Amino acid sequence: MRGIILLKIAIFSCLIGITGCQSLPKSVQTDVSGQTARADGTVIDWMLTRAQKDSPKPVLIIAQGSGCSVARTNSNVALLANKLSEFALLTVEKYGVAPEDTPDDPMNSCSNAFFDHHTVSQRVRDVKNVLHDLRSRALWDGRLILFGGSEGGAVVSILSSELREADAVVVFSTGTGLTMSEFIPMVVPPPVAAQMITVFEQVRANPDPQGIVGGNSYKWWSDILDRRLSDDLLKANIPVLIVHGQNDQSAPVEAARAARDAFTDAGEIDRLTYWEFPHRDHQMIDEQGDSHLAEVLSDIASWIREQECEKFLN
Repeated sequence: MRGIILLKIAIFSCLIGITGCQSLPKSVQTDVSGQTARADGTVIDWMLTRAQKDSPKPVLIIAQGSGCSVARTNSNVALLANKLSEFALLTVEKYGVAPEDTPDDPMNSCSNAFFDHHTVSQRVRDVKNVLHDLRSRALWDGRLILFGGSEGGAVVSILSSELREADAVVVFSTGTGLTMSEFIPMVVPPPVAAQMITVFEQVRANPDPQGIVGGNSYKWWSDILDRRLSDDLLKANIPVLIVHGQNDQSAPVEAARAARDAFTDAGEIDRLTYWEFPHRDHQMIDEQGDSHLAEVLSDIASWIREQECEKFLN
């Protein structure tokens, strides 16, 4: 009995420590915009929201999906950030995207620099460089949660095994267990699928950044086309949350189920939390057109806090 009581006290203390205690003095929080240099002389634009310079906070990285929209102004990013106010929120702009950009079409009217250089692997390198910068500026306490949706889910899946500081990763509406070359033909009509298979062959043969298909360059496609993200997640030794809608027409639910099965086959199912939502699409909208994104993000926020508690107790 005494052990149970002590455990409950520890859990309560953990939750207080993570979510904050109103009776304690609060450090001054500020939003920090910065730039980190790339090796080629260009810069990475980033923003750290709710940073504390006198007492650094844990960082929540949010990696947005496809296209050249500005990450820091994304409404879904803000929605999750508001549910996890105890974290400093890091957004990193893609290569060729500036904070002041307002593209007319975020999939097709992007800059030449975006189409020439943007890839998932480039995003991974950029995040690593920015985190090193934050550490040197004393803006990060070393604790780290990764969250990514769609293309951003690919970014954080790869980072999960390459960042030793990562405590947990959330992969939202991403084709984790099948490669893109496997699942793209599943979500388009058969004539289009046949065309895409031909395009994939061209991409593998010549990843020219001047070739554009589906809002991304051949270089982008070549970088991620045959990568199975569940392999990256399995290399990590941290808790994984996969969130997917059964009606997702961008990344089919079969890809998420394949990732779940891969964890089972590898004997790693204990560190996977798998949420599959009936009647929800890529954005958690149901068949009546109602969005359930806010409630799903609330559940994700609770899961993230639980992972921090587990780390605290262990």
